[in-house]
Amino acid sequence: MSASLQLAIVIACLLLAIYVIRLILKDKLQLRYSLLWLALVAALLICGLFPQPLYSISSFFGFATSSNFIFVVGFLFLILILLSLSSIVSKQAIAIKNLTQKIALLDKEIHKD
Repeated sequence: MSASLQLAIVIACLLLAIYVIRLILKDKLQLRYSLLWLALVAALLICGLFPQPLYSISSFFGFATSSNFIFVVGFLFLILILLSLSSIVSKQAIAIKNLTQKIALLDKEIHKD
């Protein structure tokens, strides 16, 4: 891996980390959800600075090039994020339904008189 590509990866990781931290500070992203993104930044930074273990792991799993391995890992990571977000949305939908029903019952009780 060339030095310019490593530098570009490091800069991209730092920019992503700064963006995630700004979202946290502006209360647009909760800390518990940002930890996944910060872990991704850390993993990318390590892979960018030390690419040799990545080459070894990709050849161990039988990938022809390390870029194919990176795409597969990235795809799996995105699937995990989507599953996590789907779970969160489902919980919130149930909570909204329950709150709506409680409000309707309270409203009916108040206007009963």
